[in-house]
Amino acid sequence: MHTAGGGVRTYDEVFASLAAVSLEDSWVLSLDASLTELSFVLDLALTPAHSAYIAFARGQACCFARGTLRIESESAVLVRRSSLPPATDAAGELDYGHIDAFQQVSSGDAMWALTGDWGEALVREPRVVLELDDIARR
Repeated sequence: MHTAGGGVRTYDEVFASLAAVSLEDSWVLSLDASLTELSFVLDLALTPAHSAYIAFARGQACCFARGTLRIESESAVLVRRSSLPPATDAAGELDYGHIDAFQQVSSGDAMWALTGDWGEALVREPRVVLELDDIARR
């Protein structure tokens, strides 16, 4: 991951719990939103720098961990869900694609944007909580 053009910061640079994950390679299994919180259940792609990373065998694409990503704010979280139906993965689970982007709207701004096939969201001064459930090699 790297800083987006113009000095806009990305999630892995700002939120310590996301420094060794790839949201772009993770699968969104469900999404819930309340007035001040956005919650994703993910098959989270871990990078080798993550403490829970397990080396995967030849032919496997990545080390994944099932987990929940909560993004909280003191302000209202604005969410627009996609009208597209979810896909069904090889295990028969619904998946809503990836979190394609999670970055500041503009340099120095307190507003952050998340986008993906699941929809889009705007969060002011987000607090990020990541909880891992279990590790799966795929």
